[in-house]
Amino acid sequence: MQIYELNTARNCLRIIIRTYGIKEIFIPYYICPTIWQACRAEKCAVKFYHIDNNFYPAIKFPKDSYILYPNYFGINSKNVIKLSKSYPNLIVDNAHAAYMPHYGLASFYSYRKFFNVADGAKLYINKEIILPKDEYIYKATPKTYDNYIKNEVRLNNEEPKFINDISKNIINNTDFEKEKAKRLEIFYKYAENYNSINELKIELSTQDIPFVYPLLCKQEIETDIILFRYWDSLPEDFLEYKFYRYLKPIPLLEEPFRK
Repeated sequence: MQIYELNTARNCLRIIIRTYGIKEIFIPYYICPTIWQACRAEKCAVKFYHIDNNFYPAIKFPKDSYILYPNYFGINSKNVIKLSKSYPNLIVDNAHAAYMPHYGLASFYSYRKFFNVADGAKLYINKEIILPKDEYIYKATPKTYDNYIKNEVRLNNEEPKFINDISKNIINNTDFEKEKAKRLEIFYKYAENYNSINELKIELSTQDIPFVYPLLCKQEIETDIILFRYWDSLPEDFLEYKFYRYLKPIPLLEEPFRK
């Protein structure tokens, strides 16, 4: 198994599709649109599947099919491990799970969702890849919502490349254990406040280091933090609609974007 550092998680998926010559892949309805857009950019047909209340696929797949499973919110390691035992061509989207060990045929991670970098993702794959380096020159900017959106727009238009040197240097000098402990501390503080109203019954395993505190409830909560809805709208008769409509992903950051 080889490890590469690319510019974005979605481009990790594009490289996986190219490398294995994947013509068709199963992905869930409840997922960031950039994922199925990445598949279609590689001329890979998408077959959508539903998930249940525990974020587990609601169907059985053909044994040798290519399946993308996202480790939702970084709290679904048990689902990842179970699926990896049943499907040899499982591809794990760990964009929400920076600390999750590798499972499956291939897996990918997002540095920039967890750490203060302009780009960066990690790819586990068992074949060699060759790509250009990212020539984008990162300039330090205030951590604001507007700057976040500008960077997202830039990355949306980028082809697969290796991570830029500045982001790589920041990652190499990051204290991962310190960041992990901080994230868990903030998560459990939210858990104390909201577990009583949360329809999700979250029990973290030792491999679960959450990306957010996912609060599923119909009532509104008072907060001055910007909460990003996940993801595009779904039909109301989908079970997943309640995740889209009522799930409030509370960021585990000491200084999150504020209104």
